[in-house]
Amino acid sequence: MKTINWLHKIVLLLAISMVVISCNSDDENIVDNPDPTSVSKYVVGFQALPVGDAAPVDYILELPSLESLTTGEISVEGKGTPLKGWRFFHSVKNTVFTAGYSDDDTCIAYSLDDEGELVEKANFAFQSTLDNYAAIDDNTLLAVELTYSGLSDKRFHIINAETGKLEKIVEHPIDIDKGDGTSREPGMIPWVTGMVLRDGKLFVSYHKWMADGSYITPDVDRAYVAVFDYPEFKLEKIIEDPRTSPIGVNGHSTGIEQTEDGDIYSFSTSALSAGFTTATKPSGILRIKKGTTEFDSEYFFNVEEAPNGGKLFWMDYLGKGKAIARIIVDDTVGPWGVFKETGSFFRLVVIDLEKKTITNVEGMPLHASRYTSPMYVEDGKAYISSFAGTETHVYIVDPESATATKGAKVQGLALKGIFKVSN
Repeated sequence: MKTINWLHKIVLLLAISMVVISCNSDDENIVDNPDPTSVSKYVVGFQALPVGDAAPVDYILELPSLESLTTGEISVEGKGTPLKGWRFFHSVKNTVFTAGYSDDDTCIAYSLDDEGELVEKANFAFQSTLDNYAAIDDNTLLAVELTYSGLSDKRFHIINAETGKLEKIVEHPIDIDKGDGTSREPGMIPWVTGMVLRDGKLFVSYHKWMADGSYITPDVDRAYVAVFDYPEFKLEKIIEDPRTSPIGVNGHSTGIEQTEDGDIYSFSTSALSAGFTTATKPSGILRIKKGTTEFDSEYFFNVEEAPNGGKLFWMDYLGKGKAIARIIVDDTVGPWGVFKETGSFFRLVVIDLEKKTITNVEGMPLHASRYTSPMYVEDGKAYISSFAGTETHVYIVDPESATATKGAKVQGLALKGIFKVSN
């Protein structure tokens, strides 16, 4: 009898154990990452300090964790992949693109392989410098060539982010004034400063330059946006607004930004130090409301007249109606003066686009950052690289409190892009 009872207890214990194991097994299958083999890494575009009179060298560099941006030092000594010449860095989802500016005519795509190693997966050559970029969806990078003179069409490069390869090139004049062909009237050409895709419409902001290569901006009294049907690239119309100047600045992809609600905001600098040859209108922000293809006549934010305001150099959208921006401290430093890589040109601010308020970011000193895009955002915090004093650091900006925390020291001139990629 004792043996039978003992056997019953053993069977009951085994049954309970099987239930517990089954439950634990089920619990283990409920994980945040459904693919336990997936690897994520942080990748930066690193601009190294020049040696002697040499030009700085750009690298693509892996970082092991987000903490690498917040503490310690970031260096390419003995690591990273050196690249050719000064470069742009942009990403679409899990692919990082880097394109040469003047010393190299190649765009290279990097991603993580199956083992989690950062590798080059494709590259393509271009005819003229790619100057403006936009991730218009999760699979497409759009890049436009920069031309300083002549009356040729703009060349839009449509790049597949999954393959890293150039799919096709679409040419379009956008808005060309041919003048009379003389040195007095050489005509005007567009210069793209931003691109946003919304509901099958591609919104393209641009400046106008003289077509003789003089870098003169002859039309500074209004903002321009071309509206295309996409992917057909059929020009639907060009919209204008005389309340501010042309949108965006050189070499940045953030002339226009789309919010999570579908509104599109643009910024205009009106600054002589940021590439304009004349400036008659105030620096300001315009809006194109969701479902419309016109500037909102009821919305204009005159940034120059606002408390804590001034002339904008750069603005990037953070979410929840707020943007981070750089205000030019002194617009009298000369033509293109704030594009220098070192100095104290900018004051960082948080802009509430809906309330039209500007708040200075505490903890962020006056700084330089010729290359201000793209910015990295995680858990509502913005991670940006800035040169202040004699050093470059990563700063972590909390837009809710308008405060910045100094993070890792960069043993170089700048981080020209901060990205998170997964395989």
